[in-house]
Amino acid sequence: MLVKLFFKQWQSKIKSLSPARRIFLSFALVILVGSLLLSLPFVQQASSKAGYIDHLFTAVSMVCVTGLFTRSVADTYNVWGQLLCMLLIQIGGLGILTFIGFFTMESRKKLSLKDRRILRDSFSYGHNRTLGQFVRSIFITTFTIEGLGALLLMIRFIPKFGLGKGIFNSIFLAVSAFCNAGFDNFGNDSLLGLQTDVLVNITLALLIITGGLGFMVWFDLATKLGGKQKGLHFHTKVVLLLTAGLLVFGTVTSLWTEYNNPGTIGNLSFGDKLLVSFFQTVSMRTAGFASIDYTAARPVTLFIYLLQMFLGGAPGGTAGGLKITTFLVLFLFARKEILGLPHTNIGRRTLAPQLVQKAFGVTVIFQLTFLLGLLALGLVTDSSHRFIYLIFETVSALATVGVTANITTSLNTAGMIVIMLLMFIGRVGPLTLMVSLNHYQPKKATTLHYSKADIMIG
Repeated sequence: MLVKLFFKQWQSKIKSLSPARRIFLSFALVILVGSLLLSLPFVQQASSKAGYIDHLFTAVSMVCVTGLFTRSVADTYNVWGQLLCMLLIQIGGLGILTFIGFFTMESRKKLSLKDRRILRDSFSYGHNRTLGQFVRSIFITTFTIEGLGALLLMIRFIPKFGLGKGIFNSIFLAVSAFCNAGFDNFGNDSLLGLQTDVLVNITLALLIITGGLGFMVWFDLATKLGGKQKGLHFHTKVVLLLTAGLLVFGTVTSLWTEYNNPGTIGNLSFGDKLLVSFFQTVSMRTAGFASIDYTAARPVTLFIYLLQMFLGGAPGGTAGGLKITTFLVLFLFARKEILGLPHTNIGRRTLAPQLVQKAFGVTVIFQLTFLLGLLALGLVTDSSHRFIYLIFETVSALATVGVTANITTSLNTAGMIVIMLLMFIGRVGPLTLMVSLNHYQPKKATTLHYSKADIMIG
């Protein structure tokens, strides 16, 4: 009786939480449970030397779909452990609340208005009337695309690894790529051994792109192709155009800066150079697969990669980063201010002031988090590391990308904690985290409208 009463009290407390806090707690709970399960002896390799902090780091990285690790998956976990890793990546990519919402609706139970709001917030979904259909389409789309990707990878991996291991590795890599996690079960070298494999690189690139577009875009495209609507929503058009533009820009600049660098792509044929440059551009959109050694790349290339990591993918998907639409809103507002225009317009559309304010809020919090994270990482890590590599590591963690210039494996406990916090903040979202932790109740005086402040700007 007491146990039943205890659970009822906790259930009522959870239901009373704000959407932001429930998103925050759902990820934290999955990370805690995942780290404990990964610590069990029967899911680890007999030769594993990983401690609990390593398992916790791995769980955070997987649930936050980042891809950074202190101990490689192949050297640490057996088949059962890798299955658990796949589950954590899948849950992290879609979100635990999505799974709860899906099974609740499939069991014919109704979601409350608050639960519906939470689901909409987690995917930036703006329509309430088709939420159930939208959640179901997420699972159908995810498993269909991952399945097709795995089948294509099997063409290469079954002859390479054998039937059983080839199928398993294909599924693992497909799930990791679509969720933009960047994990593989090959070892410490990531995809360096498959650098010029056209089938593997193109398949993974397509999986990363589809996962990074956002489920809203795929839902819109599916509705359009199904003949249920005449045209695409404005958001979908913007995301597709921005994604295409950034991929072209990244590929061309990466090819240009690394063309003659023997440490990366300098010794490859032109076709292979183009393939590697394209794949790295796609991977920097928060996927985190490495097909080059970043310590051998030119500093200007790393700077280009930093910009790409900062921007990230589209909202409402598996990608992280600032989000390309947020950057676009800021750019359009800057254009409006420079030209002295009355409104922030794009494509015969006017952006609401609230949207611009939100974009500014997200950007400021994201940048402050980056600066504080970089400062903390610089204070607790070995001074022998180049500063640009520390910046690279910080942005990679915060944008949930998962690439590294060989710093992650050398981190001490304090450095691991800093990176874990950055990954968590990056996945949940800086704004969501701030809202979830905010207990501030404004005083009446702070809500009043006073005379205009005389402050010079710029």
